[in-house]
Amino acid sequence: MRVCLKIDAAFESMATVSASEPLLSEAAYAMMSKPLFDAPKQFRNVLEGFAVHKGDRGEFVVLLLLTLARDKAVGPPDRGGRPQGKCRFFDATSFISRHLFRDPFDMIQTRVITPKSAEALKELQNDFPDAKMHFNHFVKLHDYKSIDKLCLLLLMTRAAGVLCANNFSSIDAINVFLRSGTKLVLDNLGLILYQIKNDSKYKHDPKPEAFEAMDPYQLGILNAGDAAVPLIRIFFALAAKTPRLVVTRHAPTSSYNAIIYDIWCAGVSSKILNPVNPQTDIWDSLLQASYGWKDLYKTKSNAEQDLRRSMNPGAAYDEGHWSRWSVRDTIDD
Repeated sequence: MRVCLKIDAAFESMATVSASEPLLSEAAYAMMSKPLFDAPKQFRNVLEGFAVHKGDRGEFVVLLLLTLARDKAVGPPDRGGRPQGKCRFFDATSFISRHLFRDPFDMIQTRVITPKSAEALKELQNDFPDAKMHFNHFVKLHDYKSIDKLCLLLLMTRAAGVLCANNFSSIDAINVFLRSGTKLVLDNLGLILYQIKNDSKYKHDPKPEAFEAMDPYQLGILNAGDAAVPLIRIFFALAAKTPRLVVTRHAPTSSYNAIIYDIWCAGVSSKILNPVNPQTDIWDSLLQASYGWKDLYKTKSNAEQDLRRSMNPGAAYDEGHWSRWSVRDTIDD
């Protein structure tokens, strides 16, 4: 659903937004739970069949993964569309360690996680035994100032996670969790920060500097003098060829007096991600669809693609953007 904000004077165009609608999002949860509803397939149909922004780095693919994991964490709806457990708050650690990611033992068996990382993932339950979450949709922010602790907590009251404003530094999306129970106060705040890249230069080996940049003080979520809050920082390296999950637990220190979990998720693999069905390659096609700019150059033959790329010199790494005017391998280092 989109909300029409403005129609131009000639009635030739309009401006619309996908606004925060908790009730309609809950209705979507009930519809998506039906056995014949294939959410990834329907999402691909939207990306390929409508004039919508496909995202810049695969962020909408990750939001779909998070939404599907949320629906599993809440559990199936009853006949009235409400969660059978009667509560829309759900266990935060299970959301991550069971519904977003696969069981650590299964991942050890398929060698996508080391025993050390598996143990770190299991520690989540011990560190946050009563942590709760609540969201059923994400809202796209316009500005950077909205990404502060109070705004994030208020958005949680309407079941909204956050997709950050364009060009926001170091993070792309945020979920709030409550450290103990469901008391919505700032002293009970915890943060899940996501950075998302659909770029092949990010591989299966974690980049510590990427996590260091996800600092809530530098990002303005916390103000100088605020007490540190627990952090779970997840980096999605979607284009990595080798699937791997690397989990590191950092105990509180004098410089940041709260627990931090750093999770590097490489690839979109059914060996790691619970919402990904191993029987289909739909997620691969979703990633390809999220490369919206590549659609400009798609033709029936490679020669035609290179010709079209040559019309936009230097715009991407593909050889067609370079071959008509330069020879890259002849330039000395």
